[in-house]
Amino acid sequence: MYFNSGICSQQIMRHKTITLCPTTYELSKKMPNFSQWVRDQVLKHGRTNNMHKESRTMFHRECGSDVQADWKQFTDGTYAWFGYCDECNTDVVWRPRQ
Repeated sequence: MYFNSGICSQQIMRHKTITLCPTTYELSKKMPNFSQWVRDQVLKHGRTNNMHKESRTMFHRECGSDVQADWKQFTDGTYAWFGYCDECNTDVVWRPRQ
C-alpha cells in the first residue's frame, strides 16, 4: 500500500534522476507507478524528520484572528509555523518549544 498525501498532485512536477542497481531497477519496472511511490517515500521521510507538515490554522494572540500557517525551515536551520495576519498586516511565527 502506498502512502498518498495528495500534496504533489497540486504542484508543478520537476525532474530528478536517480540511479538504481540492476535489482532495484527490475523491481521498479514491476511497480505500477514508481514515480508516485518515490514522491510518497520522500514526503514520508520529510514528515518523520519534521521537514514537512500540513498547513494549519493558528490562533494569533495579538488580535484574536485565525491565521493560515505553513511549516517552514528558516535560514538558521530551525523550523516553525509561519503565517501572515491580514488583521494586523504582519508576519507571524509560532516556534515549537524546545
